[in-house]
Amino acid sequence: AKSTMISLAMYFSLLCHAQKGAIVEAPKLAVKLSIPHFFYFYPSVQVGLEHKLFRNVNLQYDVGWIYNVHTNDSENYQNKKGFRGIAEVRYYLPSPPKIPFYIAGEFYYSRVKFDRSQVIGYECETGDCSYFEYLTYKVENDHQGFGLKYGILLFPGWNRNRSFFFDINGGFAYRTIAYHDVGRPAPVSAQFFSNDSSDFFSPKESDHSEFRLVLGIRMGYSFF
Repeated sequence: AKSTMISLAMYFSLLCHAQKGAIVEAPKLAVKLSIPHFFYFYPSVQVGLEHKLFRNVNLQYDVGWIYNVHTNDSENYQNKKGFRGIAEVRYYLPSPPKIPFYIAGEFYYSRVKFDRSQVIGYECETGDCSYFEYLTYKVENDHQGFGLKYGILLFPGWNRNRSFFFDINGGFAYRTIAYHDVGRPAPVSAQFFSNDSSDFFSPKESDHSEFRLVLGIRMGYSFF
């Protein structure tokens, strides 16, 4: 009986130690790379840094550099460049021992610049223009707003490697969007002829505000 009691005590001791070791906590310091941003209309290399602020609260800074792709596909969007930044406050909720859950509020800002080429007709009062000019000018797109998200951290190798994880979240965001033409002439009685090189996925180019769904998927590496 005595040996049985000792065996049971050792078993429960090992079980408690194993369950304690199985707890996966929110990272105290981690770097991340966003996957969906590579496929945006204005694609970017988006990297983030998350760090602990105090109990259950973390801050995340996310910066992306927009790069140019498909330069020959459209005269409307040439030489894309710019940046986007996201500042985020996270509160980690009481969660299962292996999957941290959180809610987060974010502020978002991006500025994109690109070149646009169009044909402009001059002296078009009668409907027939006297002469035409093919010109290229710059367009700026400012995009800002805030959002509220709910997310989880998934550690696929939690029992062996608690450094690599996926950060997945979704929620709602409010955005204000503005476009500015830089260097586009505005002569009297002129007419701009838009080209048809845009496609179905081209953004709506007008100053407006909107609510939208947001989805984030990031690969992360936790140092602590």
